[in-house]
Amino acid sequence: MPKNDALWKASSLLVSDTKSAVLTTADNDGHPHATWMSIVADSSMETVMSITAPDTQKIKNLRENPYGEWMIASPSLESMVYLSGTTRVIEGDEAKSHWDSMPSKSKAYYRHYCDEDDYEKFSIILTQVEKVVYCRPPGYRQTVVYELSS
Repeated sequence: MPKNDALWKASSLLVSDTKSAVLTTADNDGHPHATWMSIVADSSMETVMSITAPDTQKIKNLRENPYGEWMIASPSLESMVYLSGTTRVIEGDEAKSHWDSMPSKSKAYYRHYCDEDDYEKFSIILTQVEKVVYCRPPGYRQTVVYELSS
């Protein structure tokens, strides 16, 4: 499907206007874990980035099973975009440039339990988007907008 069609445009507009999303991960046994996250993503929908503490369930799951799916919803919850793909946990010196590019860190949820400005105390979650699915009621119609060829 061409990246310039109406569904691509609707998906990319929703993603670029959103500052938070639900990340779903699963451990090696397939047990899921979902959590709200502040994100950085743009209309290209190539990557999704977030910051979290290194001792969270999502980081444990991603170390076991490096695949994540992000659900981004319109404010009215009438439209949703799912972005999924291989997800890296980035730490140490490699994390600094990602840390520096994350806006509004002072308002992020993780500040409730860790009020530090030291990038070395956090993990960066970076998903390389391989699939984009657009959903819209009624009937919760799902349309694959883009899928990376194997």
